[in-house]
Amino acid sequence: MSPRAPHRPGALAILRMGARLPGWFWRPVSAVGAAVAVSAGLGPVRQWQLNCQRIQGRAPSRRASYWALIGWMENTMISLQLARWSPAHIRRRIVLENPDAWERLKAAHAEGGIVAALPHMGSWDLVGAFACLEGLLVSSVAEGLPDGQFEYFRGLRERLGFRIYSVKDRAVFSHLRSDLDGGRVVCLVADRDFSRRGVPVTWHLPGGDAEITMPPGPGLLAQQSGRPLFGVVTWFGRSGRLHVLVTEPLHVVHGATGLVSTVQELADFFSRQISEHTVSWHMMQRFFKGVRV
Repeated sequence: MSPRAPHRPGALAILRMGARLPGWFWRPVSAVGAAVAVSAGLGPVRQWQLNCQRIQGRAPSRRASYWALIGWMENTMISLQLARWSPAHIRRRIVLENPDAWERLKAAHAEGGIVAALPHMGSWDLVGAFACLEGLLVSSVAEGLPDGQFEYFRGLRERLGFRIYSVKDRAVFSHLRSDLDGGRVVCLVADRDFSRRGVPVTWHLPGGDAEITMPPGPGLLAQQSGRPLFGVVTWFGRSGRLHVLVTEPLHVVHGATGLVSTVQELADFFSRQISEHTVSWHMMQRFFKGVRV
């Protein structure tokens, strides 16, 4: 377990302020900030451009880079402000791409807990809030934030029906397994392998196949619990609404080779959707081997 980061009251105050900023203020500021960041070629922007180039096989346009930053800011502000939204507002922001598959996911949940795996794409918090409104109470894991910030974000999500654990918690897998057995929806963002010791898979991309590793968590939870695993992706449309696409239950096979097969099926879904909606993929960190600023 890594040492706990120091308390940063200044950063927490900024987060609290961001949670109350009206859209008429922060959206124009975001537009200016995104334009400046792209023109300046800031490190995270350049890294996203390199990731996008690896996916598409060609460098992204300045316009695509701009919209990628706008989407990242939209996701950030949604995460901060979501707890203040009404149920009607949350529902208005959602577009179900395949309603029949969403209903089958709900039917599977009626029989017990389910596992959902998502990439760093669109807004996982917004789709999670929508799921809670639909009676699909979400359990998830948050990255290791400094003291105060983690508690703040956890409190926001708990008001929506989420149950959030810290990635620093040594017992986090046990907590998630218990929640799954208790009928909750365990949602894990599972495209980036922070450990680099995950499951080896191949992403089939327009720019050529990429060999990467992905986290084993969703597949392991589904294996051990016998509950179904679904892939979910989200992206922002031109109207600003969040589009949600759900898979049919993935094939969960037991054993080490079965885990690889399951995670590869998830990788196929992620890579296909990220290839189609790359500007909604908020990957401004290193992801592909050898692709770095």
